[in-house]
Amino acid sequence: MDKKRKLEQEQSQPQQEGRVIGHDPVDKNHDNTQGDDHNCDDDNDKNENSGNNKKARIGKQEKSSKPPFNKNKTWKERNKDREQVHPGSYACAEMRRLFDISLPELDESTTESASSTTATTTDNNNTEDLASNTADADNNNSKLPKRKVALLLQFVGTNYSGMQINEGKRTIQAEIELALYKAGMLTKPNFGYPKKYSWSNSARTDKGVHACAQVCSVKILLPSGNLDMVREMINEQLPDDISVGDVVQVPRSFCARTQRDKVGYQYMLPSYVLKSREEWRSVWEKMVGVENDGDGETKRSEMEQQEDNDEMNAPSGGRCVMTNEQIESLREMMRGYRVTKETLDRLKKALGSYEGTHKFHNYTRGKKWDDPSSSRYIISFEVQEPLVDEHGIEWIPTVVVGQSFLLHQIRKMMCMAMDVARGATSLDFMTRSFGDVSMNINTAPAQGLSLDMSFYEYFNKRSSAGEPLDWHSDQTSPAHLRWKKFKEEKVMKHIMEEEWTHGNFLSYMHLQETHIQRGNYEL
Repeated sequence: MDKKRKLEQEQSQPQQEGRVIGHDPVDKNHDNTQGDDHNCDDDNDKNENSGNNKKARIGKQEKSSKPPFNKNKTWKERNKDREQVHPGSYACAEMRRLFDISLPELDESTTESASSTTATTTDNNNTEDLASNTADADNNNSKLPKRKVALLLQFVGTNYSGMQINEGKRTIQAEIELALYKAGMLTKPNFGYPKKYSWSNSARTDKGVHACAQVCSVKILLPSGNLDMVREMINEQLPDDISVGDVVQVPRSFCARTQRDKVGYQYMLPSYVLKSREEWRSVWEKMVGVENDGDGETKRSEMEQQEDNDEMNAPSGGRCVMTNEQIESLREMMRGYRVTKETLDRLKKALGSYEGTHKFHNYTRGKKWDDPSSSRYIISFEVQEPLVDEHGIEWIPTVVVGQSFLLHQIRKMMCMAMDVARGATSLDFMTRSFGDVSMNINTAPAQGLSLDMSFYEYFNKRSSAGEPLDWHSDQTSPAHLRWKKFKEEKVMKHIMEEEWTHGNFLSYMHLQETHIQRGNYEL
């Protein structure tokens, strides 16, 4: 009681001058400034700064958009209040309007919500009926078992802005989510909330990049114990350029990104890009209106902007001053070209030099030599047998396998290796690019790149039960055959046809000659 009475007496006393409740007394003879204020020259500056800081803190509190804390709500209810539909999902009304996606149950809900402020009784009844129907559907879905699965995704990325879900962009992830929702494997409350169904993908692919073995893990409702039937149900809701090659049930703790050991990419290049500089000079001289004088600021600015704007990912992109007629004429000139054994051997030697651990700061953006994250381990980089497409153009497939890759790393590696093979630069110069020097290495077209295979060897060794995530060892398995068919009939064929139609590599070689003439490589 004595302590309580003493506390009441202290609170009833008037506040003393120079003292603020909750703060220590201010000593006027002591420099109490901290942080940025320690550089002030006199006490007037200190007091002024202190006042400004106080005003800034008050203003910041007034401008805060956070809702007031409600102690009567549970933490789950407060988290639910803060959750919003991902703006890159088709659960977002703006995305559906932008890409003309019709989902009647969501569109009606949005309409009812928008008109609820003007209509009262009738609208409330309609909203209640809609909510009741949705609740019934969700209750039916909730009876299905919910399991985490790994999806083997295959897609042609030309019409999409990459793998990762993105606001205002058509992405692979958004298409997969929509297909799962339409197939009844995602409930309406989870549609548009990737964290709720534990989405994870093994790798990020940029705009225009294709994939034969992208893997994602997701928690879905299983309408059947037959996973082949589940795969077919998803594929029925997907566009023709996206397919699910396999569905494998995995443990709840599985994450497609963190548990992947290594990844393989394939890069296909037409053999005519390995023509020597002398041969290409002869080609440009034969083309009317196409010149490389080495002093074209317009051409160089286009090339330098391609990384920032990622223009190389678009079929046309305005990257080159050549007309369609000139590109068509070049295609005819390249039909009969076949790479020589000596040139192919130089390409193999150059690509083999990437194997091992190196500093790849010159093969990406925003990295320096002393940045530990610029080190990457390349397991293998091999050249496969050349093949000829239906137009008579020879192609050279290459496959690189590594633990992980930096932004644009593979495309820049291919640019350097191609220039070494055709004699535009030396192997010694390429080796020095791993050292403490800065080099301006161009970026090869995205159209030749595809994610070839994802590997989960360590996970397969640890996992004692269930089907392993292995789509490459058994070449007779149905999943491997589907992977091979999609790779050969969809991805590789699409790359060849796209080059024949748009001439991306022809435009690239024209700009690359300007790049070299400006002194970016040692000749």
